[in-house]
Amino acid sequence: MTESMTESKKKKRGKKHRKLPIIIAVIVVGFIVFRAAGGMGTATVGAYVTTASAVRGDLQESISTSGTVLSEEKKVIFAPVSGTLAEVNVEAGDVVKAGELLIGYDMDKMEKTLRQSALQLEKSMAGYDGAIAKDSQNQADLNEASVNLRVLNQQIADNKAYLKELQNSLSQNQRDTSNALAAENFTLQERLGTLTPGTAEYNEVSGAIAQNSYLQQIANSTDYVAQMQKEIEDVQERIAGYEEYKARMESQKASSEAGIMNSFDKTQYDADHELASLSYQAAEEEYYIAKKGITAEFDAIVTECSAIPGAGVSGGMQLLTLESSRNLKVSFDASKYDIEKLALGQKAEVTISGRTYEGQVSKINRMAVRNASNTPMVGVEIHLADPDDNIILGMDAKLCIYTKKAENVLLIPVEAVNADKEGDFLYVVENGTVARRAIVCGISSDALVEVKEGLSEEDKIIVSALTNVEEGMAVTVLE
Repeated sequence: MTESMTESKKKKRGKKHRKLPIIIAVIVVGFIVFRAAGGMGTATVGAYVTTASAVRGDLQESISTSGTVLSEEKKVIFAPVSGTLAEVNVEAGDVVKAGELLIGYDMDKMEKTLRQSALQLEKSMAGYDGAIAKDSQNQADLNEASVNLRVLNQQIADNKAYLKELQNSLSQNQRDTSNALAAENFTLQERLGTLTPGTAEYNEVSGAIAQNSYLQQIANSTDYVAQMQKEIEDVQERIAGYEEYKARMESQKASSEAGIMNSFDKTQYDADHELASLSYQAAEEEYYIAKKGITAEFDAIVTECSAIPGAGVSGGMQLLTLESSRNLKVSFDASKYDIEKLALGQKAEVTISGRTYEGQVSKINRMAVRNASNTPMVGVEIHLADPDDNIILGMDAKLCIYTKKAENVLLIPVEAVNADKEGDFLYVVENGTVARRAIVCGISSDALVEVKEGLSEEDKIIVSALTNVEEGMAVTVLE
């Protein structure tokens, strides 16, 4: 016999004791009637017992217990953004409707924070744009200086070559002219020394000498040298100008090269700009989130509230707990005897504050938890089909859970069933004596037990007796 059945039998025996005074009264009355009718003969009278017969019928097994009303939908609300709370419109125990404003933020402070982020972004953008513009200018200056330096170097080289050519030409021309004329005059002077003065030939040679002297004077004249020197000075002046411009271009190249951003500088500017942009976007999002405030997502009851008006909160801080007032359940702990009878979907009758509601087994935990008496208990939940506003969270509820049902089965009173280590049994009356009959029980209610094996409708089942009955004992039946 299982422990569940043992527990059931203990309950049944308790009921049997409560009925004992009535049974005794019935037997006493019967005994008096029997005596009055002359039943005090010499025959031996056995123990008086009451009997009943098994009947066929339908039986609904149920479990009666109690539980606590809870919500099936629970929402813990955290601060969506950091800020200061301006208003808190609820407290623990309040009923709220979906969409109702629960908490509002101080939007003046949120606007200041948003403005600060906007200014920081503007500053970052200005710095970024300035750096890009300066980098572009430096790149243009570098390109200009590089091109100009190539041209200047060529111009300087060309003009220096031309200057050298001028200087060489002037020197060479002067040397060549003077040497030729001097050599020719030397020859003419020697020839003149051999001629007679006054002769035509003498005069011709003398004229030639004079002509050469004139030509030598022209070659060495100041005007000719000045003209050549001026050309040389002009070239030298151009070279100096080119050199000066080259120095400026070299300086421009050096400074522009130093000012051009490298890949690391570009990455830093890009990162700073992106960070400022992200910071502004986050501040803008937080502003509009705070502007909406915190509202109820569903019809609910506020079961916890730690929010305080004027308090500063950080994102993620717990503020409220909402529990649905529409999706409700009754939770209870089932013993190991009851848990084997329970199954998902079973109907239940739930009584809360004098009102009755329909329910259904919606959850059976897969883990047992030991209670204060170290007894393993399994959590079970009953979903309420149609709760109303009269139900209060945390209230006690009485439960009647309809488990198994048997139709057209053999039924006997629970008082007739006994149990020992060999199993369930009962006593029947056979030929005026007590006989033990082993039976196999099925489901049971408070009053009846299903018998699957070991009994027929004709058997007279002993329900109660004035004394303990034993197998083989003679009895007198009081129907």
